[in-house]
Amino acid sequence: MRITWLAVGCLVVGLAACKRTGERNDPLVETAKACARHGDLSCPRPILHVRSLRASQRYYRDALGFKVDWEHGEPPDFGSVSRGDAALFMCQGCQGSPGSWMMVFTPDVDRLHREIAGKGAIIKLPPTNMPWGMREMQVADPDGNVIRFGSAIDG
Repeated sequence: MRITWLAVGCLVVGLAACKRTGERNDPLVETAKACARHGDLSCPRPILHVRSLRASQRYYRDALGFKVDWEHGEPPDFGSVSRGDAALFMCQGCQGSPGSWMMVFTPDVDRLHREIAGKGAIIKLPPTNMPWGMREMQVADPDGNVIRFGSAIDG
């Protein structure tokens, strides 16, 4: 299933609040280099404030079908998960505030709901037709961050 982001939130500008090593092969540096090839502004990555990086990565992997891309630090306190074109960063105890919201588009929100409903996803709002022409569902994570998944009603 292809999922596309609408950038609601922040672009990665710096990571001073988290421990960084400055290594040239740092996953964040590799992401920045790859995204820079796409144009002036590209690859927005919301940074979610989480209590436990590993617990959050497990939730996104097991309940929402994301893959764990990388983590950084010892012990890890910063990492990335993705699914399709949707990718997000997580920072344990730093950057941002709990309770961020983001919008992710999917071709079939009902199919996504059927896929994740029995896997422990925290469904705040099941797929619902909205007056603005979208069919949306709201899914929370254990840290109170919310993803609005949506599809155009007219397909």
